Amino acid sequence: MNLFSTNENRKKNQIVENIYVLYFYIILLMILGSGSSGRVAAASTDTQFLTATSNAYQDIVSREKSEPITTDLNSIIAEVDAEIAAKKSTAAMIILVKNMPVTKQNVHLPVVQQIVSLALSLHNLTLAETLLAYAHNQGDAYGGARISFEIAKYSAAQNKWDKVLKLLKNTDVTENLEKEDAEEANLLIGSALQQQKRHREAMSYYEKIKVDSVHYRLAQLNLATANIRQDWWTDAHMAINNAIKKNSSKKDELDYRLHTLLGFSQIQFGFYRDARESFRNVSLKSDYTNRALLGLGMAALHQEDFIGALSAFKHLRTKEEKDISVAESYLLNAFTLRQLGQYDDALAAYQEAVVYYSDLHNQQTNTISKLNEQRISLQIINSIFIRPESRNDKQLRHFVEKINIIADLLNYPVSSITKTQLTNTKILLEKEYVNLAKTILRSEQESIASYLSQSKFGLATIYDGK
Repeated sequence: MNLFSTNENRKKNQIVENIYVLYFYIILLMILGSGSSGRVAAASTDTQFLTATSNAYQDIVSREKSEPITTDLNSIIAEVDAEIAAKKSTAAMIILVKNMPVTKQNVHLPVVQQIVSLALSLHNLTLAETLLAYAHNQGDAYGGARISFEIAKYSAAQNKWDKVLKLLKNTDVTENLEKEDAEEANLLIGSALQQQKRHREAMSYYEKIKVDSVHYRLAQLNLATANIRQDWWTDAHMAINNAIKKNSSKKDELDYRLHTLLGFSQIQFGFYRDARESFRNVSLKSDYTNRALLGLGMAALHQEDFIGALSAFKHLRTKEEKDISVAESYLLNAFTLRQLGQYDDALAAYQEAVVYYSDLHNQQTNTISKLNEQRISLQIINSIFIRPESRNDKQLRHFVEKINIIADLLNYPVSSITKTQLTNTKILLEKEYVNLAKTILRSEQESIASYLSQSKFGLATIYDGK
């Protein structure tokens, strides 16, 4: 018995297309990596933050009027590490600011690179750029290269790709770095070029990173990404397999990411059996487990192994997690039961999906309305989003880190002008955090609304067929 009219068949086919297109969407998300949204914070916000915090550090240091703690740079690093571990960002930066004279005197030493890295971890770009300018003025090519490299890494995390290229594309910089740093610099240059859609040029930098490098697997992943962007799927598969072979004896999260990406790209090419094998290589304790289970079910669907598909989707549905793959499994589970002809079970599954998506949609609406009132923290970010990419959004996390830095600074005695600067900057950062969080939540909500609509349609067609 045909349960669909001609018009309904068209709608059913659209549902199938919507479901199957999920794997290509997931490929794109995995290409983007961990929270690399491509957004850039407003330059005015960055400038305001650097001005306010720099003034605050100078106020605090001038009021204390104490001598530098030590002339031993390694001791300075140890002191700063201890303060950061204790979540005392201001105390950590004060140590670095106090000891700037001795750091400048030793700017030629490799250990200064670690001091710059610590300053940047606390978003003090001013200190890093001051040391870079001093190294250049001293004609110190090696010291300048090391500091440029650290600033480039920080700029990449901020999605400031033009600055990455400006800092690193000069061959004198990479030639003056240690081997491992030079390889990572090539990785950063390639990433910056890819962000500018200069994929072929980017590939030449990834290919400079040889198999004996600790950065080889990531370079191959990026090389695969560049190939996928150009629809060169065969070359992409070769690059992913090269990366997997490099670490065949000991699996880690990068391996599981590679296997998951490979699996979805194999589905794209119709290699369903191979895709299922790729997904099975992902540990059940990995952050990529849910995506791998979703992929396993979708590959089984393509093979019309509906029992296998149901097993994967059921495993996901039993998880009490706020996760996009878990959410998608509700619709896919109902769809699979429908394909098996188990209409009563499919009816119940679609009803369950409608309730689930309605509740999730309402929760997101409620979260959006209350964002202005919620305390801003990394814990909140981890709890309100359903996509891993949203939870790991770098710009959102940087807003939180900067807000916390200012909150800590406001506990110290500073001038009234500086206090006003800090307060205004904190208000601005909080506003930008809320706006960005709402944008991300609304994007997730659109997906949930789509799944809700498809679930309602699936439910309606079963009712019509009875």
